[in-house]
This record gives sequence, C-alpha cells and structure tokens, in this order.
Amino acid sequence: MQTFFRDRLEVRVFADRSEAGAAGAEIAAGIMRAETERAGRAAVVFASAVSQDAFLAALRAQEIDWTRITAFHMDEYAGMPAEHPASFRRFLRERLFDHVPVAAFHQLDGEAADAAAECERYAGLLRGAEPCLAIMGIGENGHLAFIDPPVCDFADPRDVRAVELDDVCRMQQVHDGAFARLEEVPRLALSLTVPFFLRVPRALVFVNGAHKSAAVRAALEGPVVEACPASALRRHPSAILFLDPAAASLL
Repeated sequence: MQTFFRDRLEVRVFADRSEAGAAGAEIAAGIMRAETERAGRAAVVFASAVSQDAFLAALRAQEIDWTRITAFHMDEYAGMPAEHPASFRRFLRERLFDHVPVAAFHQLDGEAADAAAECERYAGLLRGAEPCLAIMGIGENGHLAFIDPPVCDFADPRDVRAVELDDVCRMQQVHDGAFARLEEVPRLALSLTVPFFLRVPRALVFVNGAHKSAAVRAALEGPVVEACPASALRRHPSAILFLDPAAASLL
C-alpha cells in the first residue's frame, strides 16, 4: 500500500479493489463501534455504486452492533420506484441492509410528488441523526453523490437538493450497468450536497477503475473548484481516499 496526503486528504493506493474494500471496512467498523460506545448509537451515510461492492461485502463480515446503527443514503433518481433495478435504495438493501439488523434505513423517496419538500424532510432526519461517517465515491465527472459540476455550489445552504444530471454522469450509469442506454437514465435526482459532506466528521471514499483516473487526477492535482466537486475532499477534516492502481494510474 502507498500512502500520501493532498492537503488534508489522506490517499491510500492498494493492490486491488478487494484489498481497498477490506481495509476500509475495518476502519468503518472501528468508527461505528467507537461512536456507539460513546453515544449509544451511530448514524452513517452510504453511497450506492458498484465502486462500493468490495467494501459493502467486507463490512457485512465485521463485528458491528447494527441494532444501534441508523443508515442514510446520499442520492436517488427522481421518479424512481424503490423496487426498480437501478434504485439506489434497492442497491443498498440487496448489498447490505437485507443482511444486517440495522436499526433504521432512512430512504429518499424518489417518487415524492414534491421534491423540495422531500429534500427538506430528509435534511431534517439528517440533522437529528448527526451522522459520524460518510461512505462515498467519486464520479467520472468528479461528482460527489449526484452533485455534478454544473450544479455544484461549495456554499450551498441546503443539505439535500433536487438536481439535474449532466450527460457525463448519466452515461456513467450506463457504464456501471444500471441502464442499457443513455435515454433510459433519468435526468433529475435528489442528492445530499457538498457542504453537508464536509460537515460529517469522517469520510471514507472508494474509487476504482481506469475510467475514474482522470477524475481522481483532477480532484487531487487540480485546483479546489466547483468544476470538480470531488476536489472539495481536500478540505474535509478527516477523509481517506481508497484507490486501486487503475484509478491512481494518472497520478
């Protein structure tokens, strides 16, 4: 493993994504155990993407009192039913919450008739739970959650908002196998915001594959700008970026 820092952000490059996921799961479990010992409970925000698969599989094997864990997710397509094959709620249930007795999994309602009201409802749940940890990824366009460059605002006063997805982000969903064609990918989504992520005390970020290498390079070696939302991770008080060799290949 190779380790270095870019500003505040710790970067670790592993031999492969399985090794990165296992290492991250051990750290995440330690954070969750420490928080439940301190406060009696813990809240965690989870990402929903194939980049998370190795981590989520390893996390299921960790010793965690899931009955003390409240879970959130960071984004969902607008208008998408919870049981749709591409639903992020379904993704996390199938890979994690169907396997562990989590206290609660609070879900963004993609089918809410009033998107703004749903964002405010979810933001209220987040404020009450005060997550101690965010599990994240980075998109091909440098996005965090569904905050793409065109809608990124490092000073956004909202914790959750409705967004329009750019075509690079939508095409990534095709690359990830969630949809067969670009035309099938929704254009609108609900997403947690960058300022919210920066307030969560700890963050673990998993990125793998050559298709993410340009975004990783921009996030680590370019300026901290809204044109690359992931560059804001360099301002996070305690974040670790887990890379496989392919994702780190342009550094």
